[in-house]
Amino acid sequence: MVEKLIRLASSILKYWDISVSQIELIQGGQMALVWKIMTDRGPLCLKRIHRPEKKALFSIYAQDYLAKKGSRVPGIIPNKRGHLYTRQGPFLFVVYNWIVGRPFDLTVSEDLDWIMRGLAQYHIDSEGYIPPEGIPVFSKLGQWPNHYIKRCQQMESWKKIAAELPDDPFSQLYLSEIDHHIAFGRQTLNKLLDSGYTEWVTESLENPHLCHQDYGTGNTLLSDQETWIIDLDTTTFDLPIRDLRKMIIPLMGDQGEWNDDLFNRMIESYEKVTKLTEAQKKIMFTDMLFPYELYETANEKFGRKNDLPADELEKALTYEERKGKEIVKRMN
Repeated sequence: MVEKLIRLASSILKYWDISVSQIELIQGGQMALVWKIMTDRGPLCLKRIHRPEKKALFSIYAQDYLAKKGSRVPGIIPNKRGHLYTRQGPFLFVVYNWIVGRPFDLTVSEDLDWIMRGLAQYHIDSEGYIPPEGIPVFSKLGQWPNHYIKRCQQMESWKKIAAELPDDPFSQLYLSEIDHHIAFGRQTLNKLLDSGYTEWVTESLENPHLCHQDYGTGNTLLSDQETWIIDLDTTTFDLPIRDLRKMIIPLMGDQGEWNDDLFNRMIESYEKVTKLTEAQKKIMFTDMLFPYELYETANEKFGRKNDLPADELEKALTYEERKGKEIVKRMN
């Protein structure tokens, strides 16, 4: 399989004006493939993007915009025709500069500071991006209410699956506790609609920012005291605080308990680069109230059909209760 994928890379690289001396498969066995290429231009990265084409094109041109603007993302090497990608079958292939660096360790305060500042800089740098004519716009602006509704409906539907597993401790616990959290999720939707979210979305439609949607240690590197973002496949137009919630809340959950110092440090590090207004923080805190971690735990069990012990659900339930109390205190 490895040899086959090396041959695939070699055939694709003929579309670029580069001299290749070595090809190494870095990521294989999935829809997304990544190779490290040693060339006359130095090390480069060849990637087969696994996103649908319209979303892939939006992110490819976004990355090119950011790189040319001086943002810390790998530059894209055009092919012989001057295009940013080469299409083969249903897939798009792109060649990037290879970034040498190390992964972040979020248990180290300095690394946490770097990665949060890098996220803030990404949001600032993304301002002004307009996809070229003909490139579909990928945006989640204004879609949060629908996301809340869909997740609440899914948690409701999973009650039927749980009821069919009367001897399963996870399902028993789910049935005994989930109604309260579904109701809380719906209350959060009402809070969001009263929070100024709609007004911020309306303002952002005139001058949107990119939201990475999958920012974290797997898509970043620390290189020469700079935070580099090496994967932008999921980037969309959205409110930047979406990335903050996706960084902060799961990390807090991984701690096994609420850590006020960690919470404050992450927001303070982000605000070293760009400040959030009190109105924006209110919207962010409201979004953080939604029981995302509980939803993800239940989805692992009932959506993805993976066997989970009841104590995993217990942890998620306990975390949601503590998180809700702490966030509400910040909103008052």
